[in-house]
Amino acid sequence: MSDALPTVDLNRIRPPQAVLDLLPARSARSLGALPLSVGDDGTLTVCVADRTDPAVRDRLERLLRERAVRLVEPEDPAALPAALRTHYPDAALNGTLDRPEELFAYMLRRALARNASDIHVSPDAGGSRIRLRIDGRLETDRREPPEAAAEFVSYIKVLAKLDIAEKRAPQDGNIDTVLDGSSVALRVATVPTIHGEHVTLRILSRSGSAPQLERLEDLGMNPEQDRTFRRALRAPNGVIIISGPTGSGKTTTLYAALRALAAPDTRHLVSIEDPVEKPVDGVTQIRVDSRQERVSFAKALRSVLRHDPDVVMVGEVRDGETATTALRSALTGHLVLTTLHTNSAPAILTRLTDLGVPPYLVAATLRLAMAQRLVRRPCPACMAWEPATPEECRACGWDPKAPPQVPRAKGCAYCGMTGYAGRTAVYEMLAVDDAVRAALMDTRGSDRLDALLRSRPAEWTLRGDGLRRVLAGETTLAEIADVIDSGLLML
Repeated sequence: MSDALPTVDLNRIRPPQAVLDLLPARSARSLGALPLSVGDDGTLTVCVADRTDPAVRDRLERLLRERAVRLVEPEDPAALPAALRTHYPDAALNGTLDRPEELFAYMLRRALARNASDIHVSPDAGGSRIRLRIDGRLETDRREPPEAAAEFVSYIKVLAKLDIAEKRAPQDGNIDTVLDGSSVALRVATVPTIHGEHVTLRILSRSGSAPQLERLEDLGMNPEQDRTFRRALRAPNGVIIISGPTGSGKTTTLYAALRALAAPDTRHLVSIEDPVEKPVDGVTQIRVDSRQERVSFAKALRSVLRHDPDVVMVGEVRDGETATTALRSALTGHLVLTTLHTNSAPAILTRLTDLGVPPYLVAATLRLAMAQRLVRRPCPACMAWEPATPEECRACGWDPKAPPQVPRAKGCAYCGMTGYAGRTAVYEMLAVDDAVRAALMDTRGSDRLDALLRSRPAEWTLRGDGLRRVLAGETTLAEIADVIDSGLLML
């Protein structure tokens, strides 16, 4: 979107609401002008059908007063009217956007257009903020007064078949709806707060969208990581544990592994999840009902083992009983995949013993411990390559006399002014070999294990893999510092 190329692909734009609000809806629709982004100098980029039309420029400059305006044209002129209707819907013109059904359709359309994973309705003293989680970050899209927010929440609860009279207890439900000809599946969760009910809508699927990250080769592992992971999956028995915080992509990795294992259709695969995120062909999926204590992870796992599974996926190890049962099932010839909340792959080993699992059982069954994080990708439309600063070179172990080129996030209409578009995973893997098993069984405690883990190559750590991806242009140093190593850029 430089001056040399004054056209824009309207199918890819993600203008934030704050930019759209710079131009009133009625004026934008009548002029055929769509605000896209604001530059560092405050210049507003606007898409119009004909950027050489002096009347349009004059009208925009009068509406925007002292703000400078830069005009661009759409690559496809026919796409402009549709884009204007999407970002400035009829309900915004006729004043009915505060109606719950109109607001729901508008926010869902906004979320899908901006590739958001969640919609949050967050109440506070002045009403509610409606926020979108885009690439893992929450962004306020609009505010609603208390009355409109309450109606909006009630409308969502009706769609999700929840009890609208119950406002003092959490509730969970699902919405299956159709928007612009596409079916959309949402998971809904409500929780009471001091200012009202907080509602989270997780976008689970949308018909017609391209499948993402369904295969192991789509996960972005480097060749050595991919070989290590596949080698562990080929084992006839044992346990593979993935760690990471909530929202780090663990379930996506497990689903890709299950699809790879199910492909030959010669094994019985069972998953135990809370909740079941999405169906996986060839896998018997069981939903845990821990809140009613009818089906816990441990109870489900003991029952599943009587159904002769070859591979069992346990959504999460939450207690010592589940951990011990999972590892003991590996001794009887099962391959078990599961997750655990720790900060690193080596911490998985100590966390299992903290949960009461005997060290001999960990040593005998654990095949692979891995950790992962999701980091944002720099937007290819506005990313700039610049030499690393001397301070960055010292922090990252690079030669300051020959600084490498690293990507910098800038911000444009294609990325919603964030500088980032999409995410990728960073991995840390620890294959449990004879040396690790001997260290686990060493009666001298954890000193030998700690020394062994510190001797691993730096590129096998989360930090090392993150820096490799920075040099490949797949993320930025700011993201690595924010997600993996908070002290990286504290110089």
